Amino acid sequence: MTPLRERIRALFRPGPEQRVGVEVEAIPVATETGRPVGSNDLVRAVRSLAAERGWPESTNYAGAPSFSTPSGGLLTFEPGGQIEYATAPMLHLGRLDDDVQGTLRPLGERLAEEGVRLLSRGLDPSTPLSDTRLHVAGERYSRMTEHLGRIGPSGHRMMRQTAALHLNVDVAGPPFEGWRAACAIAPALLAAFANSPWSEGRPTGHRSTRAAQWRLLDPSRTGLVATGPDPVGEYLEFALGARAFLLGPAGVPARPFEAWLPDANDAQTEAHLSTLFPEVRPRGYLEVRSVDALPLRWIAVPTALVVGLLFHPTARAEAAATPAWTEEELERAGRCGLSDPAIAARVDRLFDLAESGLASLDTEVAPDVIRDRVRDYRRTMTDLRLDPGATEAGDLIG
Repeated sequence: MTPLRERIRALFRPGPEQRVGVEVEAIPVATETGRPVGSNDLVRAVRSLAAERGWPESTNYAGAPSFSTPSGGLLTFEPGGQIEYATAPMLHLGRLDDDVQGTLRPLGERLAEEGVRLLSRGLDPSTPLSDTRLHVAGERYSRMTEHLGRIGPSGHRMMRQTAALHLNVDVAGPPFEGWRAACAIAPALLAAFANSPWSEGRPTGHRSTRAAQWRLLDPSRTGLVATGPDPVGEYLEFALGARAFLLGPAGVPARPFEAWLPDANDAQTEAHLSTLFPEVRPRGYLEVRSVDALPLRWIAVPTALVVGLLFHPTARAEAAATPAWTEEELERAGRCGLSDPAIAARVDRLFDLAESGLASLDTEVAPDVIRDRVRDYRRTMTDLRLDPGATEAGDLIG
């Protein structure tokens, strides 16, 4: 048990410097019908742009084509055909935004010429699940499909129809302080940027239906975890209890990872840890996973709020000291968004802290144009108790 505990402890260690990167996902749909597009046509269009811009192509671990950008970013495809752009970690929010805009805007324009629209919603709002399929094969995804299918349809919907904005942060400071602060802001970001209120052409009753699917697909590996006094021990218990669907013979129900110890080797342990999907995931950096996919102009806003909260020592310490969110509060954050007064009050407090921290950072890190965008979002959206899903179409280029 000790080697696994030490491996998990290493996942929580603060990085040597403070940096942030993003993983931006979007759902390609046909402009005329709003339905998913064929992967062959999609890859052909992306290859055309990549050839023009000199983005080298490779193949990722799942067999999907990937394209490297000069800034160190990687453009690739998720299991359901979603496009993902993962940036390199950066210190400067302005440069990060320039990289995201400079990569995804021309991509959206090229795909538009091919009759494809990049939809920035947390969930495909109109396509029936029965009309979807996996576009990326491989043992990992086939086993995940089989395991999640035993529990219900939410896992298949997550794999094939959802899109998110992941915020990846290296945080300095005292051990676990950044972790607790990230866990404090993640549900607030979920509520303030909820962007998926429809599924299969109908309202679902959730401001973030994407988040609702994650809560249902396998409770043994999702949720807000390790928020108590011993994050390493709590995350160890979480990892041991999660069902290890990558181990054992195919076609047999997965057992908790604890059942495979002490025989699991290092590679099997690493693979299992990569299948845990809490709202905040320790990976040697902190991966905040609570934000629905957003229109291109708003991507910098939750990124800047996380930086303001986690990079500034005073804001980080105050956020880390706030009471942990309960699972019931997390559920309400996704279902009600800012229409719930208690949730809205928690969001306001954390956003005030984040903006205060952002204002105290060097303008090289947080330039005025990014701070102005945060203020604009709060003025036009958060202060009016609105979220993107309630107000706009959600196109990436919109």
